Amino acid sequence: MGTSKTTFDAVVVGSGACGGWAAKQLTEAGLRVLVLEAGRTERADRMLWLWHRLRQKLLRYRTETDAQRKARQSVQSTTFAWPFHPHAFVDDVDNPYTTPEGQPFTWIRARQVGGRTSVKAHGRQFYRLSDFNFKAGSHDGHGPDWPLSLADLAPHYETVERWMGIRGNSDGLDTLPDSVFAESIPLTSAEQRLKSQVERRWPERRVVARRTSTAPVTIPAALKTGRLTLRAHAVVNQVLHDAKTGRVTGVSYLDAETGKSYEAHGRIVVLAAGTIESTRLLLNSRSSAFPDGLANSSGQLGRNLMDHTYLLGIEAKMNLPADQQRQEQSWAYIPQFRNVATREQGFARGYGVQVFTFGDSCHFVPFGEMVPRAENRVTLSPTVKDRWGIPAAHIDCKHSANELKMTEDAVASCQEMMKEAGFTVEKVNDTLSTPGMAIHEVGTARMGTDPKTSVLNAHNRSWDVPNLFVTDGACFPSQGPQNPTLTMMAITVRACAYMVDELKAGRL
Repeated sequence: MGTSKTTFDAVVVGSGACGGWAAKQLTEAGLRVLVLEAGRTERADRMLWLWHRLRQKLLRYRTETDAQRKARQSVQSTTFAWPFHPHAFVDDVDNPYTTPEGQPFTWIRARQVGGRTSVKAHGRQFYRLSDFNFKAGSHDGHGPDWPLSLADLAPHYETVERWMGIRGNSDGLDTLPDSVFAESIPLTSAEQRLKSQVERRWPERRVVARRTSTAPVTIPAALKTGRLTLRAHAVVNQVLHDAKTGRVTGVSYLDAETGKSYEAHGRIVVLAAGTIESTRLLLNSRSSAFPDGLANSSGQLGRNLMDHTYLLGIEAKMNLPADQQRQEQSWAYIPQFRNVATREQGFARGYGVQVFTFGDSCHFVPFGEMVPRAENRVTLSPTVKDRWGIPAAHIDCKHSANELKMTEDAVASCQEMMKEAGFTVEKVNDTLSTPGMAIHEVGTARMGTDPKTSVLNAHNRSWDVPNLFVTDGACFPSQGPQNPTLTMMAITVRACAYMVDELKAGRL
């Protein structure tokens, strides 16, 4: 096994939305950082992307009809973004996972610098969570509150938003806090019509412009500091733990192409490989001190997996005059309105609706919150391993009666809002997609106030291992209906500020 002679200030696993921000914040604070990315470099991705586009234009190549590629990416090919950027996603044959019979979970993974946020068709919708979300457990008793508030996270949201240059409008909603916007986004004629009619009929429902930006790929900014070492094709298989000191010393990893094994050492280790992948890594880092997975004295590691409920959409014709029909796609958002001022009968939490318009067509796509449940969990397969000999994740996750009832309500509400706006409903999809299809998975290493019931403290630091941090979606105690990426990035920025302070004070 090769061992680096350098001990970095921080070893970060993953280079996506969270790993990239960890690299940027820590290097800009003066730390020497190693980022390990299991996939390819940005340059390699760019070359493959150009070749993909060339084949499409000159050779009439269509990914959807490539039987060999679909066989290698049987899961990844089910996502809408796959035909646009197929090589961004993992090879499912090399990267298997298991589920209980008859209970599928669709795990969509991108392995490349930038992670899923660098995929060409990424939705790029960025919304803050509110105290209504952070304290949801107190409202309805379904799971714990977060150990932080909007006030705790607001300055770190702002750091991310200013760097990204988020576009959107200040709407003044308690349940969807305003971001710091670089510029406003006007509503289209169709969106204005929908807003006017819906808000007139239901004042508690609001139609707002999208909140968006370009892809938040921060690794280039970290590289500019001269303090980042980036290693692609590095498949991490274990976090190294010293039982005598009780601390982690680094990680072991394999070269994805040669299979050769290496070690990398750091004063702190930051896991940001994605919710399920970070948890899989901790579960595989067993020792005599942690027989059920590293940092798992609570028994909560792997539990409480959540993904938004997702419907492919309710479709309608908007009946707009020809001069009001836009030929480029626009989208708006209807924030949660159920279980806000009053409590609904039959289900807890709620959903937000993404509204897509193109020409005279309109699609409503509701995303609902899955409540945390211990039985929705990630473990390790006892028999299946990936190409590099690492035990595959076993994902046991299903919708409960709460999600099913919420979906019934969402389908009905979407139709009534369309009709109120004068749209003609043409297609209604009322069947929930397989868990995982929303690609918003969170939970499995949640933060909290009690080490007996959570894996991490409020700064994403392991209760059990003082120099181990998990900053991706695994840390979420609950989900909220909003897209989670902006919150993941803000949490990472907050955790990194804490790491820097602790290192300077000599406590790490």
